Amino acid sequence: MPHKYATVEGVATYVHHVGRTTLPEVVPDLSRGETVVCLHCSGGNGAMFAEFLEALAAEHSPLSLDLPGHGRSGGLDSLGSIERMAGFVGSFLERWGLPRAVLLGHSMGGAVALRLALDRPAAVRALVLVASGARFRGAALPLIQRVVEGKERRPFFRDAYSPKATPELLRRGFLEELKTDPRALAGDFVACRAFDAEGELERVAVPTLVAIGEDEDAEQRDRGELLAKRIRGATLVRIAGAGHMVPLEQPAALAAAVGAFLRDLP
Repeated sequence: MPHKYATVEGVATYVHHVGRTTLPEVVPDLSRGETVVCLHCSGGNGAMFAEFLEALAAEHSPLSLDLPGHGRSGGLDSLGSIERMAGFVGSFLERWGLPRAVLLGHSMGGAVALRLALDRPAAVRALVLVASGARFRGAALPLIQRVVEGKERRPFFRDAYSPKATPELLRRGFLEELKTDPRALAGDFVACRAFDAEGELERVAVPTLVAIGEDEDAEQRDRGELLAKRIRGATLVRIAGAGHMVPLEQPAALAAAVGAFLRDLP
């Protein structure tokens, strides 16, 4: 898949896109359909959307980016708060001249997309919130802090995937997670634990699609259902054969649901 670096707020930011590659710092052709900017989960990176980008590319111009400290972007640490991440994504949209992009966020990425839509609604055309919520517990933070301190081995969260996930898929997910330093993952969990937008959901003023894996755990399902209930006019879809890691587990099904949603945008 083509990729390039964009300098955003002084950070070399790794961007995954579709279509032909272009020179560094030159924005690729994003004229086909809607521009869909994908934001990854805690400790993740933009490569987790690779199959989804390819599936959506026939009709639209999707891309994903590695947030600072993640994947191949610059830095070792997370930005540390959802608000700072949302500001960074807003700077990226300005840098690439994307005044009204569709934001698709997975888990933590959904919180980032939601925060940006609340703070700068004119910059967001629509939202797709995948396995996300308006508030998180950050229950794994103490474990990851011990990993950072060298007191625990880095875990693999098997329960984030459907019981139907193949060994090959699990291996792919684990390898993607290894691309991000545990310090960044710990910072992401700190950011998620501090985030709470439940009292603001009625203010979301853009079309919204909420996607939940059918094999997601009950607590996370409740978070997604709350988004769909509280955001005015939101549509809820359930993705079969997926747990929490929907973009990795069922990229084609997610792309089909997103494609249908985009076709109905005013």
